[in-house]
Amino acid sequence: MYQTVGHSVIPLYEQALGIPLYRQEIIGNAVNSERDYSTPRSQQEQDETEDLVPLLKKAMLAHPEANAVSTGAILSTYQRTRVESVAIRLGLTPLSYLWQYPLLPPYSQSQLLHDMAAVGQEAIIIKTASGGLDERILGWNIAVQSTITKLQKAMARFGEESNGAVLGEGGEFETLALDGPKPLWKKKIRIEPGAAGVSEGGQSVLKMRASELEEKGEESDERSGALRIPDMFDDEFKRVLDEQENSNDTRSFISDDATLLSEPVAKTSSTFDDLSRNASTDTPTVFTYSNLSDTSRSSTPSSPSPSRQLTKILLRLNHVLKQWNLSRAGINHCTLLLRSMSDFTVLNPVYGQYFSGVNPPARVTISVGDSMPEGIDVMLSIVIDKDAKDRKGKVVRSVSRQGLHVQGRSYWAPANIGPYSQAISVRLPWEPSQSEASSGEVVYVAGQIPLIPASMAVYTERGFKGQATLSLQHLWRIGRAKGVRWWTGAVGFIPSGENPEEKVKIAQAAWRAIHSPSSKRPDGDEDEDEDNEDNALDIDPWDRRNTHTALFNDTTHRPPIPDLSALTTTHATPDPSQLPIPPCFVVQVESLPRDVDIEWSATGLTSPSISFSRSPLAPLSITHPTNGSSRFYTLEVRSAEGTDVLRHLGQESVQDWTSATLYAGPGFGYEDHAKFSLRGVQWVPCKRVWGEGGRECAAVLVGRCDGGGGDGGHGWLGERAEACGTRGEGCAGEELGARERRQGR
Repeated sequence: MYQTVGHSVIPLYEQALGIPLYRQEIIGNAVNSERDYSTPRSQQEQDETEDLVPLLKKAMLAHPEANAVSTGAILSTYQRTRVESVAIRLGLTPLSYLWQYPLLPPYSQSQLLHDMAAVGQEAIIIKTASGGLDERILGWNIAVQSTITKLQKAMARFGEESNGAVLGEGGEFETLALDGPKPLWKKKIRIEPGAAGVSEGGQSVLKMRASELEEKGEESDERSGALRIPDMFDDEFKRVLDEQENSNDTRSFISDDATLLSEPVAKTSSTFDDLSRNASTDTPTVFTYSNLSDTSRSSTPSSPSPSRQLTKILLRLNHVLKQWNLSRAGINHCTLLLRSMSDFTVLNPVYGQYFSGVNPPARVTISVGDSMPEGIDVMLSIVIDKDAKDRKGKVVRSVSRQGLHVQGRSYWAPANIGPYSQAISVRLPWEPSQSEASSGEVVYVAGQIPLIPASMAVYTERGFKGQATLSLQHLWRIGRAKGVRWWTGAVGFIPSGENPEEKVKIAQAAWRAIHSPSSKRPDGDEDEDEDNEDNALDIDPWDRRNTHTALFNDTTHRPPIPDLSALTTTHATPDPSQLPIPPCFVVQVESLPRDVDIEWSATGLTSPSISFSRSPLAPLSITHPTNGSSRFYTLEVRSAEGTDVLRHLGQESVQDWTSATLYAGPGFGYEDHAKFSLRGVQWVPCKRVWGEGGRECAAVLVGRCDGGGGDGGHGWLGERAEACGTRGEGCAGEELGARERRQGR
């Protein structure tokens, strides 16, 4: 596919492999050159990708048992998205087990070539198109050490490292498979090479005089080794999981002076009825539509079915978007709340028909059970980042929306199991005096659950600790793929059940551990000496004698999260060696997709310079891309008085939230919510809510405000901190904590 050199050998594969071959002439052209493929709207000029449809239909008709399409895409999003588009439309499962292979343990670009050699694969180079590669390398088997070394030396000489060049992922070379493991290859192919052809552009092509099949001898059995499956866990997450399993620490994270709601607050069925629904908010940068629900009442005693409710919600959403001149293709994040997770299989197709674009929004789906207002079975909240326009409607600043939508099974991270993207990133608004790239992007990541990527089965081997760690690893791998440098905050959802406090402790321990110094370096710098010894075995002797020759760094670079080089913090810690950690909260809901025990949700930033601070008085954090106008807040509402912080934020900077989520527990003071603005806020009804350190609280707010003016809430909090400094330690300010202390909370 997408390769013409050596095509005359293709008919031999049918006999060599012993499986049917189906071929068809390509009629279309490369009409769609975008990275992410979308189906052409017009048939007048058909894209070449669409020629796969009748070809696969022909194969499916002859072989009804066929249910999947395999693709060899390693780093090429261009190829992967095209195969996935066609396969999904035909009801076939895309298999992409080589996807992101260099980023999997042991994090080596050439590991795939070594794994090919281990099972007896033979693939020769038949075309070169890169500096340093010429006709002399044509016909060489890439699955042998001498060829691997030659490729590494050539790529190092031209500075093409860490981009898959040694695997030919940038078009550096093309290969032709001639033999492989005996269970698959019944015969092998032998070619008679001719003279190499060299074009004016420096490309070299291996010409073939003839090709034929040969019987495989017994020596092929000896060459076939065991197929290596990449490890499930990255090194740093394996370390986190091992440390948790080996830990005997039974201490609580809660400090001695912490106030704790010892028992969950009793909830009535109307607890959440006072919070607003179907609320739209339009700011210059973001449009939100929060807690959409079907408020109509059926003429019959029973409520409309959940699917009917969702249909009416989407019709309402479509109508509102048209009123605001917005497109559903611009929706970047959705929160889907269900009364019962058993409705998910019915609702997902309805949802998917609406979000059928090439990069649907990232999504979090949870069931909240009877916490849902009476008569409501489904609610939806959406976020749209908007282009900035002048008074004439001309776009003066584009958000540059980019999606990560992997639908194929791999060893990397779970394929999306519904009509959503793993992540959507959009450019943040930037200050007029700064460049566009200086503000970075906000990355909305879909809720991550502990699925084994290769099989999409729920991971159960190591209990809740294993589920919490694996789903957190999914978050990290997706974040790295999108360039995340810092999380503005994370929320772990856990389902109802016994001993939730233990799950809260484990989840927050995993979050803290992956930010600890022993786990923060994903590129393996702590094992540098050991890595150097391994790499030395692969260095050509000539290179060892002539040190002026550039040596190839075969280790795949995996950017660290958090990237501390981009971070500045004003939060003083008692221990100078302690690293800043983004806030992490845990909330309990009714149930989660696939009946898993945890789902992680987080928003990331790619900004090159990020300021992070915590208030010494209130459980408040502020993350601020230095060159942008956005501020990201997290706040624990531990009692009714906690709403005073929100009220003061509103007086100083957050008149209206650009977008925010309120995770509200039964103890939230709903009668006090009028003290602060809920515009731009979606709410998630929870059974219980835990803040940082395992302290149970009434609610948690995670929000964003763009260009609100003021000082981001530092004024009032700064005054209270200064008052504490003059009045002695322990002062929390009359407005924040006096009543709490009087009530003994």
